[in-house]
Amino acid sequence: MGEGFLSDAPLGFSSAAETLNALPQDSLAELCSEVLRFLQYKVGTINIARLQKKLDERQCCVSKEALQSGVNALTYVFRSAAGASVSAEDLVSELQASRIWSDAALAVFKRLWTVQGKLLVEGSAANKFLNVGQLLHIDWKLGMAVSSSSCRGLNTPFVSLVLHVAEPSGAVIQRSVEMTVPEFQNFAQEMKSMSGMLATA
Repeated sequence: MGEGFLSDAPLGFSSAAETLNALPQDSLAELCSEVLRFLQYKVGTINIARLQKKLDERQCCVSKEALQSGVNALTYVFRSAAGASVSAEDLVSELQASRIWSDAALAVFKRLWTVQGKLLVEGSAANKFLNVGQLLHIDWKLGMAVSSSSCRGLNTPFVSLVLHVAEPSGAVIQRSVEMTVPEFQNFAQEMKSMSGMLATA
């Protein structure tokens, strides 16, 4: 694709672009918005089944695989543009140079990148500088430790947390933490204190 910020396009990028070009502008805009929300960590995943159902309701016949490829292509485009901190004009210019995007698709990209791209670029810069992940979701369970290698009769309750975190690279990782009930109660109290401070800020 040339020497710009999209020079290392993945396999299947051109066919994904063809799929996206065939979508009506409003459907493409909705798909782009969903990808941008994902990249801003506002949603944990992109629900392909839901998006495909919406497209089917609009008589857009796109397979699940083709739609997933389109989402992957959009993710690549927007993540690359954010990493390079490009303007909407530069994004459109780079995409035009590839000669695989329709004018209608380019108009959607320009409009959405003008509005949401700045947020993604700023978030990308902050995450790179701070190297801090974004908490997406917490799973928890309450368990009972019955015994261990050093103690036969523990019978101690514990709380297990699994933190789902989006790294600055975009990868979603899981971190597990186990706490005693008093430790968890202290943790919960700290979270309430932080929540109270944020509410008054």
